[in-house]
This record gives sequence, C-alpha cells and structure tokens, in this order.
Amino acid sequence: MASKCSDSSTANLRSPSEIPLKYRHIFSQYETFNQVQSKVLDKVLYSNDPIVISAPTGSGKTAIFELAILRLLLKMEDLDYTDDFKIIYVAPVKALCMEKFTDWREKFEPVGVKCLEATGDSEVGDFSCLVSAKLVVTTPEKWDSLTRKWRDAESMMEAVKLFIIDEVHLVNEDVRGPTLEAVVSRMKTIRHIMKTKGEDEDFGLRFIAASATIPNIEDVAAWLGEDQPACFYRISESLRPVKLQKHVIGFNSSAQGFRFDMNLNYKLAAIVRRYSNDKPTLIFCSSRKSVEMASKVLADESSLVSLGDSRKFELQQVSRSIQDSKLKQLVMKGIAYHHAGLSYQDRAIIEDAFRKSVIVVLVCTNTLAMGVNFPAHLVIIKSTESYVCGKSQEYTESAILQMIGRAGRPQYDLTGVAVIMTQQKNVRLMDRNKMMLA
Repeated sequence: MASKCSDSSTANLRSPSEIPLKYRHIFSQYETFNQVQSKVLDKVLYSNDPIVISAPTGSGKTAIFELAILRLLLKMEDLDYTDDFKIIYVAPVKALCMEKFTDWREKFEPVGVKCLEATGDSEVGDFSCLVSAKLVVTTPEKWDSLTRKWRDAESMMEAVKLFIIDEVHLVNEDVRGPTLEAVVSRMKTIRHIMKTKGEDEDFGLRFIAASATIPNIEDVAAWLGEDQPACFYRISESLRPVKLQKHVIGFNSSAQGFRFDMNLNYKLAAIVRRYSNDKPTLIFCSSRKSVEMASKVLADESSLVSLGDSRKFELQQVSRSIQDSKLKQLVMKGIAYHHAGLSYQDRAIIEDAFRKSVIVVLVCTNTLAMGVNFPAHLVIIKSTESYVCGKSQEYTESAILQMIGRAGRPQYDLTGVAVIMTQQKNVRLMDRNKMMLA
C-alpha cells in the first residue's frame, strides 16, 4: 500500500532562509515558498525517500525539483562525497527541456553543477558526451536511445543519484507511455544492481516524479518505490496559487471533424476580445494545419492586437530573425504559431517573444501543453477533438487539464481564464467530469 504523505490541508509557509546562503540564489524569486512547496519541503529537502506529487498546474513544481537537487548537493558536501554523480531530468517535450536547461544553467553552473541538454535538437549522440555533465535535461526518447546499451557504460549509469520525472502522467498514454515506462524500469534495474553491490544507502538512486494529472498516483508510487512504495502527495486544486476561471462554450453545428474545426476559426477573435483583457493568449489546436489556418484567420482580424510604435519595432526585430516565410508575415501583426514542423531556431524565437509579451496571441499544438511556463492570461482549446493514428477522438481529461493549466501563471498574473470550444453535446459531459463551468 502506497504511503500518502499529506492531505490537502494548508501548510505553514516556509522561507528560503532555510536554504544555505551558497544556494539561496536558486530560490531568489520567492519571499516564501507557496502552500504546495511548503507542504512537501520537509520530505523533499530533508529525506532521501522517493516521492510522487500530483499538484495543480502553476503550483511551483520546478522549485520542488530544485529542492531535490539541493538535497543531493548538500548531502554530498556533508558526507565528503567526491565520486562522480549525475542528476537526470526527464520531460516529454523539447520546449520544456529547453526552458529548464536555460533556467538551470544560470542557477546551478555557478555552484559547479555543469548542465547539458540532450534532446532530438541537440548534438548529444552517445555516453561520451555526458562525461563532464552533472545535470542532464532530456526527453524519454533521447534517454532511451542513450541508455539501451547501458552495460557498456555501467559505471556512468551508476553515477546517477537523482532521477526526476516531469509530467509522469505520460506513462498512462498509449503512444509515448511505453518509452517512459522502459526508461524508468531500466533505471530501477540499475538501482537494484547498486544496492546488491552494497552501495551506501545515502547515495542510492532517488526518484522524484510530478504532474498535475496522475489519476493512478498510488500505482505510480508503488512502481517507483523499492522495499516499500514511494511517498505520494495528492494536492487539491484549491491550493493553486493563481485561480483559474473555466468556461465551456458549446456550438450547435452539423459540421463534423475538420469542417467543425475550420468553422471555429471564425469564432476565435470574439472570444479573444471578450476574455483576454488585452493580455497574452495561447490557443491550442489539434494539428499543424489547424494551427496555421487559425493563425491566418486571426491575422486578418483588424485591431485584434494593439500595435504601438514600441511593439511594432520589437516585432520587426523578431520577424527578421525568423526563417519561416509565412510566420514572418504573421509576426508583424503580433500573432504567431508554434508546432514541431518549425525549425528549432524559429520555435525558440517565438517562445522567447511570447514570454516577453512581444507576441500577444500564440496558436500552437499541444506540444506546449505540458509544463512550459508562459505568461498566458487566456487559454483557448479550439475543439476537443483530435486525430490519433487516423481516427477522430476526444481529448482525454488529462490532456485538457494540461492545456488549460497554461493559463494564469504565478510569475505573470493574478488570475487566469480558460475557454474550451466544443460541440454542444459535449458540454454536459465535461460538467459531469467536473471539468467545468466555474
């Protein structure tokens, strides 16, 4: 039976002053840790236990990962550990990996922890590239390809002391779940081998896993545990730092599939004007084609985005840096799109411009739904239907929660708004699943 570490009650807020001065800059954005972070702090920072956390989007899970990293660093200092060590952070999308790598390189390299990004967009090809790195940011697919022949570099694999799994709910998905399961199972095997060799328990492999949506958290906790299940926290939506208003808008239409999706393009501008409060808007579409069509329709709307002289100049700078010709033209109107078909460089430029609120409306596929920290006040899901392996199906509740969770992030906003556009027949179903109307 998995051990539940805490209920959803409030916790006394903890202070970064608990952190040794050498590492306090890592948490410089916090005057105090929030309710979620404070609730798990003792277990993360003062124990070696494996932990699974299901907490609302925007509740500061990154800081929890950083506390776990700090636990390892402090423990090595206290016990004069001088052997090699590695920390692996696994996330499902490259955009999230790039964000974490950029952030953590600034925070951890000044204290001697060299960071490395290993994704399909990087040039990391084999184990030899990992030798000098201490903190590796990667995807399940890349770590799988790097570690399939792990016995050829067993000593390096045994140097992994902390394995962080972001968006662990992915393990429940049909397409990418098996890869994550294989990767974690491989690391569990290495943990067992280290234990049979008599590895010091203080420096065994520790798992930390988190997501906003883990329906089977007890099973995940049992899976990541060893002699006993991992400790788990299931934290209520009521502790989300930025409150989220949620609206479902149903449309009566005889059109289905692609035609229904196309018709919704012409409803978007009105929703943006009604709910955005002239703040950044993120619009999720089910395919690259849908993303580009929606962007074009929005760009044809007059005065959807306020374009003062300062913003026009900034947009010109962004446009000149972009390779994609269609995207160049859209950007000049304060609107852009983002999907895996763009080059790595273009995706990075668009993400940075949206983060700085230079681009105000960003239309994307759900590759930006997981974990990425954007200043979106409004999130719109344009149709709850997607095509998987050529078949039409409704988004899962988990997928919808991930997407609407991009609205109202603590660093940027005091409130957030999420609007789900769907067939009228689906509105009652979403209400029944407690997805709805706030």
